[in-house]
Amino acid sequence: MKDLFYSGPFEFRMGLERAEPKAFFCAWPGDEALLVKRRECLAEYPDRHSVLLPKGELLLTEFHNMLSGWGINGEISALGQAIAPDWLLLKPDNTGMPVLLGGCVCFPSSWAFEEKIGLPLDCIHAVVPSLNERLGEKTRNFLVKMPPGQAWLRANWGLTASPELNQHPALDLPKLTIGVELEEVWFRVERQALVALPETGGILFGIRLEVVPLAKLMENHSARDGLLEALKTMSEKIADYKNLTLARSRLIELLA
Repeated sequence: MKDLFYSGPFEFRMGLERAEPKAFFCAWPGDEALLVKRRECLAEYPDRHSVLLPKGELLLTEFHNMLSGWGINGEISALGQAIAPDWLLLKPDNTGMPVLLGGCVCFPSSWAFEEKIGLPLDCIHAVVPSLNERLGEKTRNFLVKMPPGQAWLRANWGLTASPELNQHPALDLPKLTIGVELEEVWFRVERQALVALPETGGILFGIRLEVVPLAKLMENHSARDGLLEALKTMSEKIADYKNLTLARSRLIELLA
């Protein structure tokens, strides 16, 4: 977990590391349990978790061919059940702005994937305080110039009052409160991968989720100190976006 934090005041960073796409999307230990939960999500609310616009069909075909080349077999219409990560498909428009054209997101972190389909990246990120201002142009330039054949990894974290993997807003899960106790807090990490799709000019965005009790995170002193510093220094707007405003003082107390 130490790679999630850095010294100094909290701010959004790209924090990219190079890796092999196959290593991210192929099976990891524990994926079988995630695949069971994915099937449950897609069976109950298919339109909420899996959407594809006509303009994204060729991107999906290229992604399917990529997976097949790695030995991951599955019907193209059921890729959401074939691999454990969530995945999104984007393609730059004529201005160079990536647009979300489809994907399968079974484990969203308090956002509604189906409401973002068809939107450009800057509109999707508009709800994140300071993100467009700080990283918007840099992110767009990077995405449209990514070299093919490799994945670029980054991570994002949050704190929640529920260990549920699927935190779609419609589920109305409990929120962190002012008097929260340590055993009621879960540390949620999104491991993200960005991959160029060279045949279509598209962009593949993968998300692997890890959820651990905050008490377990605190066993790692470096991670605990990094989280404590982030909570102390993030702006009020970012704390509100991360649903931490009510519980922030209590969380700092628990971590100190």
